[in-house]
Amino acid sequence: MLATLQVILPAAVIVIAGFVAGKRVLDTAGIKALSDLVFFLFLPCLLFRSMASSNFGGSDVAMLGAYFGASLLWFFIVALFVRRRGEPTPGAIVLGLGAVFSNTVQLGIPIQKLAYGEAGLKLHLSIIAMHSLVLLTTSTVWLEVWKTRQSPNEHGVARNLLQVVKASVVHPVILPIIAGLLWSFSGFPLPDWADQPLGFLASAAGPIMLVLMGAQLSTMKLADHMRGAFALAVAKNFAHPLIVAAACWAFGLPPLVTAVAITSAALPMGNNVFMFAQRYQTNENAITAATAISSLIAIVSLTIALSVVPKP
Repeated sequence: MLATLQVILPAAVIVIAGFVAGKRVLDTAGIKALSDLVFFLFLPCLLFRSMASSNFGGSDVAMLGAYFGASLLWFFIVALFVRRRGEPTPGAIVLGLGAVFSNTVQLGIPIQKLAYGEAGLKLHLSIIAMHSLVLLTTSTVWLEVWKTRQSPNEHGVARNLLQVVKASVVHPVILPIIAGLLWSFSGFPLPDWADQPLGFLASAAGPIMLVLMGAQLSTMKLADHMRGAFALAVAKNFAHPLIVAAACWAFGLPPLVTAVAITSAALPMGNNVFMFAQRYQTNENAITAATAISSLIAIVSLTIALSVVPKP
């Protein structure tokens, strides 16, 4: 538990700094401008660099199948459930993403390395490599398809399909993922003159997203969103790892692989969900509150996961 606290507390300090900035420096327009800067500059650099520098040759295919199969199943269950209860489709997609998208980098890397050493970290990095590709791409395509169906093109199905493909691919999340994936498969290393500035810009994404979360918290009444936020945090921190555990058992995965997959799922909600909600201007406050609660109760969910998962 102490190790988890040591990783979570620095992030909490940055969120508090963002909260103060939201009260004293950033108005609504400033928050929106900073959010756009992250979404169109820092986040694409982070996604491209992560994908371009990933080595997919050593990935454990069975683990990825179990982890992302279970995650997508839970994503659709949550999204369809809340939509059936009256939530508009964009909001339902955002909530579904919140139930499965983990903080795999800032929190996941140090936790996995502390718990399972280099062997566990290597497996976790394979999850990171596919994380945004699978979950953000699925969410984006579903949302863009919904947007196109709301305003169908008069030129017919083919034009509508082309519009969906264009909106889904030429997108500040999907395009850098695809470009990075293609670069990774090319086998060429990123040249230093490109990798260094990309690294600087990518490293700014995480802290600024935490600042934005704090600023968003300063504009809302947290108590108004507590019930839904707590339910979503429980769905992320506790239900998600249980479903991943069932998938690992069904796949017959070895102990270390199972442990890494379950621990990844027990991580709190990732900051990219907040950026996704802000981009589509839906459920921003609910996701902000849920991310805060998810990060707090991660101390419990990670402690349980690390205690009960099969020992490698």
